[in-house]
Amino acid sequence: MISTKFIDEPSLQFGKDQHICPRQGIYSFNPYDIDLSTRPDKIKIGIIGKSDSVEQILEWIEDCQSHIEGKTSKNPHPNLFMNFCGFNKELGFKSEIIYDDSYIRNINNSDFLDIIKNCKSLAERIKLIAELYLTEIKYLANNRKPDVILCVLSDNFLTSIKGDDNVENVDDEDIEKDPYEDKEESSYLEQNFRRYLKAKAMRYKIPIQLMRDKISKPNSSMQDPATIAWNFFTAIYYKASGTPWALIRKDFSETTCYAGVSFFQSRDRKSIQTSIAQIFNELGNGVILRGEEVRTNKRDRVPHLSEEQAFQLLSLSLKEYYDTVKIFPKRLVLHKTSNFSPDEIYGFKQAAKKSNIYQIDLVTIQPSPIRLYRTGQYPPLRGTQMRLAEDRHLLYTRGSVPHYETYTGMYIPSPIEVRLFEYDESPDLICEEIIGLTKMNWNNTQFDRKFPITIECARNVGDILKYLEPEDPMELKYSFYM
Repeated sequence: MISTKFIDEPSLQFGKDQHICPRQGIYSFNPYDIDLSTRPDKIKIGIIGKSDSVEQILEWIEDCQSHIEGKTSKNPHPNLFMNFCGFNKELGFKSEIIYDDSYIRNINNSDFLDIIKNCKSLAERIKLIAELYLTEIKYLANNRKPDVILCVLSDNFLTSIKGDDNVENVDDEDIEKDPYEDKEESSYLEQNFRRYLKAKAMRYKIPIQLMRDKISKPNSSMQDPATIAWNFFTAIYYKASGTPWALIRKDFSETTCYAGVSFFQSRDRKSIQTSIAQIFNELGNGVILRGEEVRTNKRDRVPHLSEEQAFQLLSLSLKEYYDTVKIFPKRLVLHKTSNFSPDEIYGFKQAAKKSNIYQIDLVTIQPSPIRLYRTGQYPPLRGTQMRLAEDRHLLYTRGSVPHYETYTGMYIPSPIEVRLFEYDESPDLICEEIIGLTKMNWNNTQFDRKFPITIECARNVGDILKYLEPEDPMELKYSFYM
């Protein structure tokens, strides 16, 4: 029987209390790890770029130590465009950015211009300009060891390497894409500076953050200054091994971990590999592993793991998870972007049993063409859940948000479909967890994301992994991929 219910916006755990909003939670109650001695109360940054761009960003970081007023308009939404509390030791994050001149590495403008002038090939320009940054990343990693390295890009430079979406934090969640679009006859080879640089910088074992110099003076097409500051400093805090917020555990005697599996194509689209996203607990602690190449057949172009591949992938991931957090979970929730095959189900369940995990939920999360309509001008509320069958549910993770008093998207929102192939928990709880997991994105403090971090992470990981050569080292932490 079809039925509909509403899931209340889940709260997150911060240092001193709970709140539904990441920004208000940090502002009022500090980061989750505020009382831990290991938290980053001082974040050492390295910074690389053209001297004028570096100066702009350093001035902006200094300005961000103080309060930044939220966006105002004729129809203000103060909860959506919230003031930034300042990144300082007194409020909010209670942390500070530190550096000295030895952490600043300037790249000559003439070096950029020579490459742009003499290299007609986009692939060659990307490689050579990335090498300018990688040389300085190597120096900082070997001689200064900052917590995070900022790679500053100017607009004229970005134009010279314009390829496949080189911009950080592009929000394309309202645009449906077919990742397996048929391009058999194409000689296309993806070129992307951001992904290439992040992949090649992993060998130096320090997270990097790509940023435009113009965020210091954003134009009308960009986010407002307070929102930019919230997103930037939350990401930096997380990349410096901080925990900005955490999911709330309903039962402290039980430990649940969440994992996402998705597939990515090689840059030439000739092979398909699987990436398992960060398999993580309620704090966002966990690991990432790269899976093996998988095959498709003519009758079903959607890739699937063999029984052995599913077993090996999850077994290795759980082992790395144990090595990181020193405990096996009692329950495993596995999210996938395509339907589970019988071989995958058996392989995953056997891997879980090997680690003494007997409570497992195998969940497919996909966009749905079905739409619901609500009386009035606004779309359905985020949190609207429709039960189509016991194992099939529609879930609006994007929609009208009471806390923001508006719908924040540009397009008519579509729900996701949640299909339960194996489940030991109740479907309602599984859907509630998905809503909570959409808020575990430390790159964006606006909490109404469409997909849970398990799926977003898997996709981000795949985007970077395709630029690694077999001999290149890969990092296990998600902070190197975001």
